Amino acid sequence: MRRAERLVPYRLLAPAFAVELVLVLGPLLVGLWYSLHNVRFFQIRRFTGLDNYWRVLGAPEVINALWVTAAFAFFALVLTFVLGFALAVWLERDGRFITVMRAVVLVPYVIAMLVGSMLLRWLFSQEGGIAPLVLGPFGLGNVSILGDPKLAMAALVFNAMWRDAAFAMIMLLAGLKAIPPELHLAARVDGATAWQRFRRITLPLMRIAILITLVRLLVHFVNILTFPLILTGGGPGNATEVVVLKVFRLGFADHLLGQANALAILVFLANMALVTVLLMLFRRAGRV
Repeated sequence: MRRAERLVPYRLLAPAFAVELVLVLGPLLVGLWYSLHNVRFFQIRRFTGLDNYWRVLGAPEVINALWVTAAFAFFALVLTFVLGFALAVWLERDGRFITVMRAVVLVPYVIAMLVGSMLLRWLFSQEGGIAPLVLGPFGLGNVSILGDPKLAMAALVFNAMWRDAAFAMIMLLAGLKAIPPELHLAARVDGATAWQRFRRITLPLMRIAILITLVRLLVHFVNILTFPLILTGGGPGNATEVVVLKVFRLGFADHLLGQANALAILVFLANMALVTVLLMLFRRAGRV
């Protein structure tokens, strides 16, 4: 093969690679530069070194945002995955009714996050939403869902579960469809119960699909912004202020772009560490 022919794939990839450099590496380097300076209103004042990093790591609001992010990501991940898995098992069989139900389940996922969060905010509002109508007969009509810290977090988790359970269902349903039906048929002939078939056949053969789903959902929930920004605004107080929302407020509300970029860089490094751990799990799952 001539040298010109060997370079064809690289030439085809060069434009996409250049776009990635401009849109990904460029902002990352600018953010890193900002994080090492005192920046107010996009004006670089002086070099501060790692001072911005120490400030955000020692700020009580940032520590609270990290705990809120961890709590939200944990409960949203568990509940979304369980609901998605249940929907995938329920909708695995083919049929006209099942096809319609799959389309119904996908409706929240195809709705934009902004629109869905605004809809739930209206539903949970105490003034004109549906929550007082539902809770009124139980004597809880005066309960403010978005005004109570625990209920606001529950609403935030519900927002994530309501929308992203469809994604989990799609991924897990693909894994279920990839399992040869002959295996279940042979196990049924041998007298295996439904739980035994699920535990000994379904779960082991869906290991990769489960890991992919968990990775995608976890990265999504750790870096979520739209849900808390639109649904709860981080409130009441700072009860639902996740770390990415804190980055947003540091940069665009407090105009502390140096600290905002420092926290963003730390979040980026945490994401890289998280992805590395998850890739190790992938490789381990592939060997088992």
